[in-house]
Amino acid sequence: MTCKEAVYSENVLDYIISNYRGEGYVRAYYNPDCYMAYDNIQAVIYQEIQQINSENIEKYGFSAIPNVYGLMSEEALEDSGVLRIRRQPYLDLYGQGILIGIVDTGIDFTHEAFINADNTTRIVSLWDQTILEGDGTEQFPYGRVYGREEINQALGEENPQSLIQSRDEIGHGTFLAGVAAGNENEREEFSGVAPLAELVIVKCKQAKNSYREYYGIPGDVPAFQENDIMAGVAYVLDVARRERRPVAICVGMGTNMCTHDGDSNLPVFMDRYTAVQDVAMVACAGNEGNARHHHHITRREESIGIDVEGDLDGFMSQLWWQTPGNLTLSITSPSGDTLTDVRAVSGTRRRRVFVQENTAVELYFGIAQEQTRSQVVVFRFISPKAGVWKVNVSFTHANVDFHMWLPIRQFLSSEVFFLEPEPDVTICNPGSGRNLIAVSAYNTANDALYLQASRGFTPSGNVKPEVVAPGVNLTGPYPRGMYGTMTGTSVAAALTTGISALCMQRYSAYSISGISVKEVLIRGAVPRGIPYPNTEWGYGMVDAYASVTQD
Repeated sequence: MTCKEAVYSENVLDYIISNYRGEGYVRAYYNPDCYMAYDNIQAVIYQEIQQINSENIEKYGFSAIPNVYGLMSEEALEDSGVLRIRRQPYLDLYGQGILIGIVDTGIDFTHEAFINADNTTRIVSLWDQTILEGDGTEQFPYGRVYGREEINQALGEENPQSLIQSRDEIGHGTFLAGVAAGNENEREEFSGVAPLAELVIVKCKQAKNSYREYYGIPGDVPAFQENDIMAGVAYVLDVARRERRPVAICVGMGTNMCTHDGDSNLPVFMDRYTAVQDVAMVACAGNEGNARHHHHITRREESIGIDVEGDLDGFMSQLWWQTPGNLTLSITSPSGDTLTDVRAVSGTRRRRVFVQENTAVELYFGIAQEQTRSQVVVFRFISPKAGVWKVNVSFTHANVDFHMWLPIRQFLSSEVFFLEPEPDVTICNPGSGRNLIAVSAYNTANDALYLQASRGFTPSGNVKPEVVAPGVNLTGPYPRGMYGTMTGTSVAAALTTGISALCMQRYSAYSISGISVKEVLIRGAVPRGIPYPNTEWGYGMVDAYASVTQD
């Protein structure tokens, strides 16, 4: 089986390994059907499985299982300080010489927002992971890469898409690319933040059905595997290296199935390269602040109520805890049937069918994660009956400060929520990464925080989000030549990615890293709320002008 076949096969499982030590080690320890290295630390391996089930998915421990991520105006430019920059001719900051990478749902390359006045493209490279006929990239042999020359040739045709088959059926990636770097359009009263930057675009393929089923994600919801997003980020970095140009990369996706402390594969990968010169990484904070999907455990004995409002095929929940001490739990169904006194022993699993509800509950106790001391209890509710399910936890150690999360809202086909939720500590991955920039959203109409915006900090106390940007009813391009509006923290992240590009242009003589870009944004931010920084606004509202004119 070739790697290309493995990538698309529903009979193959993908595992992310964080201890890559070369081909000899991978072959001896994992014996995969194929593998691809992201760098000299992380890699993805592929193994054909006769029977795909949760036990096989969990074969190499929870940290190896790819997570699955979901998708999260001129007025906005004014409030974020971008137009004030443009009124200062001595600054001349439009993103010249900077690349902006969008790893998302693709792009409508025919949209006027991405075409120069001479009918040439502003896209340096487009990697569409979904195209089966392509040869992929040098590093990842799947999908199809289109370079600038091919896109320009297509734009000269009467039907450009007869030469380039890549589409953005969802429109999310097109919109984010436009907000970050779209052409100025007076007729539509629209401009991207960095309209002279150029673009590197990755269209991620949809998650395999085996992982959708494992995480309980409905089949009709856009969902993307962590390993494919990581490959997309790696590809953008490779293009930037070849072009010898600074790059700001935006990831507008998120997940709740993580420690929320930046310890899982994607944020660790992004963090590593945020410390590299001429690379900035930006991620959305998430839209989970009022979803009621986080419960904070602070007592040695605690009952956690999960209200399931309607029928659904299943869902996952995760409880993250740390030793010293032991954890014992029980589960009580809506009818009162109870699975009692299950002790958390790393690497073990339990399954119980609650007959009256006709619901199966699987428990998996993950071994200590490679990037952290945290351990996980994975709850898989399969065909859960509506009603209140109770998880009773008992810890032997007095110092209890643990967390439990439900999936992001779009991964649930019916309402599921905690009876005693906590809106803080809801920053989604990869936004919880320590080095990268996490961006929340506010409404420019009233300067109020976006109602659904996720809130910080992380469980270990890292300040997230760093900044808040306009993200409500922003104007941007949609496929098929249209313009429209979109709301969410992913939109705010795209806008901040454009501002990051302006900062990189402003300080290009110093060849600054993404960590330095973050510090520039923090120093220019307008403080909001008390205390400072705080869980809602972080260090404040992004102000591009203040950031690029500070000493």
